[in-house]
Amino acid sequence: ISSEDILRGLESFRAIAKQDFLAAQLTENPDFWAKQATARRTTYDKLIGVIANEGVESAVLLAKKWYQDLPTLYDRPQMSSPEERGAKQALEIFFKACGVEKKELKETSSAN
Repeated sequence: ISSEDILRGLESFRAIAKQDFLAAQLTENPDFWAKQATARRTTYDKLIGVIANEGVESAVLLAKKWYQDLPTLYDRPQMSSPEERGAKQALEIFFKACGVEKKELKETSSAN
């Protein structure tokens, strides 16, 4: 996939995150969903910047580092840590768009 295609995809995901932020007030937990959507949008903005300046390969390497730095969330209540959950979701979507396998992410996390 070309960097232009990745950028277009990230811009679309960023727009979805903005819509989710606006819709958060309609949910039972608006604070959680607003923070989660904001974290996704911020992560997409960072990725877009890295790709524009350094390319997709650099963005993937940096995203793996960010992913590795995130805390494990499986042992936390589902509606906790909205910022970390949003960042993790955005990174996982980015990895999927770039063809990074889940196995690589698990290896990245276990290397921490």
